[in-house]
Amino acid sequence: MEQKIIDLLNEIPDSVNYTDIAEDLDAEDISVSRIEQLRELLTNSDDYIVFQAAKLLTFWGDDYGFNALTALFENNKLNGFIDHRLNGYDDTLQHVLRAFIRYWADKSDHGLGTLTRKKLFPYIVKIIELANTQPFGIDSLFGLIIDEDFKEYIPFLKEHLISIIDHPEIHGWKIHDVIELFLKIEPDFVYKLLDEKGKTLKDFNF
Repeated sequence: MEQKIIDLLNEIPDSVNYTDIAEDLDAEDISVSRIEQLRELLTNSDDYIVFQAAKLLTFWGDDYGFNALTALFENNKLNGFIDHRLNGYDDTLQHVLRAFIRYWADKSDHGLGTLTRKKLFPYIVKIIELANTQPFGIDSLFGLIIDEDFKEYIPFLKEHLISIIDHPEIHGWKIHDVIELFLKIEPDFVYKLLDEKGKTLKDFNF
C-alpha cells in the first residue's frame, strides 16, 4: 500500500493528544481535504483499500463511506480484512459493527438518529446472525440496547444466545457477555434457558 494511503487512513494531526486512533478523531480535527481524498479511495480497484477508507469514513459519519461499506456488505465482500489480534479469526464484522454504531451516534447528534436507526437495522441483524456461527464479538451493540433502548434487536440476540450457548469452544466469552446483557434486561429468559440446558451461571464464569 502506498505511503500516502497509509497516512490518509492512519495519520493523527500533531495538535491531537486525546487519541492515537484515526477512527476516534473529533470532527474539528478532520480536514475537508482528507475526507475528499478518502472518498476518492472508494473507487480504488483494491477491495481492501476501499474497505479501510469506507470504514474510517463511516466512523466519521460520512454518507459516502457508509454507502461504500454497505455496498461491500451487500456484495458479500466484508470478510478477511481484519484478523483478531490475539486469536487470529476473521474479526472484520466486529469492526464494521462498531463503525455502524459510531455512524448512528454522529447522525443522532445531527437529528437523524431515528432515520439512521432504521437504515442500519438490516445490516446489524445480518451481523448478529453471522455471529451465531462465527467467533467475532458483537458486544459493542449492547450499550445501545441498554442506554438507547434499541429493543428491536432483542429477539435476534435471544436467538444468538440460544445458538452459541452450547459451543463455548467457538464463542468463549461471547456467551458470558450476552448472558450478562440479558441479566440486566430479561433475567427470566436467562434462567429459563440455563434450566433447559442443565447449566448454571457458574458454568459461564459468573
